[in-house]
Amino acid sequence: MGAGVGGGWRRLWSWRGRDESALAEIEADITAFGEALDVHPFSPGQPGATDEMRAELARALDAYEQAKRDSAGGRTRADTLDVLRALDDGRHALACLDALLAGRPLPERLPLCYFDARHGRAVQQVSWTPPGGVARNIAVCAADAVRLVEGAGPVIARPAPSDAARVRRGGATPGSTATATATATAAARPPQSQVSGTGSSGEQAHQLRMPPYRPAVMVFSSSGRADVRLRFEGRKGRSSRLYRLSGDGVPLTARIPLLGNRTIAFHVFADGGRDAWTATAAPLREVPRFHDEINGRGSDVVHYRGEPGPGVLHYAGPGRIELEALDDRLAYWATVAESRAGECTFQWPGRGYYQVRSAGAWSLSAMGRTEDS
Repeated sequence: MGAGVGGGWRRLWSWRGRDESALAEIEADITAFGEALDVHPFSPGQPGATDEMRAELARALDAYEQAKRDSAGGRTRADTLDVLRALDDGRHALACLDALLAGRPLPERLPLCYFDARHGRAVQQVSWTPPGGVARNIAVCAADAVRLVEGAGPVIARPAPSDAARVRRGGATPGSTATATATATAAARPPQSQVSGTGSSGEQAHQLRMPPYRPAVMVFSSSGRADVRLRFEGRKGRSSRLYRLSGDGVPLTARIPLLGNRTIAFHVFADGGRDAWTATAAPLREVPRFHDEINGRGSDVVHYRGEPGPGVLHYAGPGRIELEALDDRLAYWATVAESRAGECTFQWPGRGYYQVRSAGAWSLSAMGRTEDS
């Protein structure tokens, strides 16, 4: 499945305006995926069907409908990339459904290529050192992986500032013009299902497009050691607009509930660093599950699979920590526990999604477990 999608991305490097041959290929991809859905043997009401299986089927169907909607515009490269993203998500949902039906682990899904989303799905993790920076592990497409191994640079598409843009900025110096152009380009960029950047964005808002399936989370990852905070525009369904992901100076991966209809606007603040980061809209299967105990660092979302009863929260970070219960839409429901450094007991309301808000290391556990339970 992944190979076919990647090829679709690369076919569109020469896309220009109303290229009917490229449009025909996209329509063929949509038709083929629709046929795959029609002939798939799974039925939501069949014996042994689980909620997780039905959710993956729903995600595949939603992706198919989203691809058809995006294809209705389908006359620009941006429209076409949206179609391919939707098809890629739908194919992965079917692969997850097949794995669940066969009792296999869910297939791994790497993010889009670190250097350019138009390269398609990443196929492997490699070590890369940016100019003047430190080595880090990044996910790249097959072509960039080969280029990096051979010592060549990655293929990165960067639009050059136009003369009109320079005139509008009043003939600024080369350095300031480049900075202003980059800022204006990022501000004008349409919402994407994956957003990347480096360091703080300040007052510039990044736009993350809501996926066709609901509910969903943002997976925010950074290989650097900066203290990262996110500020979201709008507060509906949230207990706060500000998320401090980690204060321990370590690389991080955190999940945050996505609440909205179309796009999510957020700002990134990274104290003391210009490290690369990525924010991706992802399904609930990206949320870690547990029955008895789980450990983490900074703010995150977890899925408690145990029963109602007493629990223990241990916190070793600065400031306060709060454990919040979320409803079926991942909106804030109630604060279950809050404490400073140390240990506190609380009552698990039951199975469901919970949000941890903290700046340091923590652990959650359910009391009264035995080896036979």
